[in-house]
Amino acid sequence: MTDTDAEHEIRREFAEWFRDSAAKDLDAVMTKIAPDVVSYEHAAPQVHRGADAVREVCRQGFELARGEFRWDIPDLEVVVRDDIAVTWGLNRMRVQEPGGEPVETWSRGTRVFQKVDGRWQMIHQHVSFPFDPATGGLSTQR
Repeated sequence: MTDTDAEHEIRREFAEWFRDSAAKDLDAVMTKIAPDVVSYEHAAPQVHRGADAVREVCRQGFELARGEFRWDIPDLEVVVRDDIAVTWGLNRMRVQEPGGEPVETWSRGTRVFQKVDGRWQMIHQHVSFPFDPATGGLSTQR
């Protein structure tokens, strides 16, 4: 398999991940996550170790988004070397509560995958909101 073929595989994994997240299918979302994943998240405790911890973060996120939820990475970058893939880009999250206006936020995301037993598994991710030094707050704009 070439690195180009592997890149296409990773992009297909993301397409499935976006679809499964929109359906709030937690079991399907978790198929992409390695058992010993380390995830740096937006909020405290910020470091989540293991698939069970990441599952809980995802469950809480799906629960908070009572209405329609979608996310994607319009500028997804993928680099593959052998059995390791590194991805990064700006995460676009869209939520529309029943009867409400759509809300869109942006954050940054870097993810590392390893191919184990023929399957790509996320072994690390780092997601964060940009800090706006002019205001001292978080910037959720692209």
